[in-house]
Amino acid sequence: MAGMAVLHFPGTLFAALSTPTSAPPPLRKFKAVDADNHNVYLNRPGSITLIIGTSEDSQDAAREAGKAVYPFQGRPDFQLMVVVDLRDSIASWVPSVVLSQMRSSLDAEAIELKPYFLKNGNKSNPRNSSHVFADFKGTLCPELGWNESSDNLRGILFGADGREIQRWDKIDDMGKLQGDLRAAIQHLIDARKAQAAAAAHTQGTKIMQPPKPGPPLPPPSPSPSPN
Repeated sequence: MAGMAVLHFPGTLFAALSTPTSAPPPLRKFKAVDADNHNVYLNRPGSITLIIGTSEDSQDAAREAGKAVYPFQGRPDFQLMVVVDLRDSIASWVPSVVLSQMRSSLDAEAIELKPYFLKNGNKSNPRNSSHVFADFKGTLCPELGWNESSDNLRGILFGADGREIQRWDKIDDMGKLQGDLRAAIQHLIDARKAQAAAAAHTQGTKIMQPPKPGPPLPPPSPSPSPN
């Protein structure tokens, strides 16, 4: 994420430059195998990442959250990851069946996502960027800070640098989730524009061209409708 700009007031600039700043914590990457048997970095740097943590008791809420973020799907600056906590479930007895059902659900959802991808200028198959992780043995959830199973829908938001910027212990307001996500993406867009403008000012516009504008963000609304 972009750092805060220095305020140019008399005496302030020198003080800001003289004051030591603490380095950000080391980047911790989370890697796991998804339902398609692909090794995936959950918080891959380069885009805003939303990780949804669900269980058998919060599946309905997970579907609501998924639809709430549909308008952002297909954007180059956003990615969604879903982690299903199955540590205390009999589903852990038949993992192959569970994973097959997950893949079938992803196939069906890809069809629903296609209009949103196209609206965001993305002509690729949504299925190729759909990732669901089944945690049968408790190897992933504790890594994400979810040491105990929960009936609540949980979430973590990572910035474009791969570091956590927000966490929810209970997601029950999908409009707010959509608003928080929209704000994070807008912050990233603004930071990249400012960075490009600063580089162009320093090196010249012939060397540093402004970044190609991405798809416009959907208007603030609790409705996930693409129209």
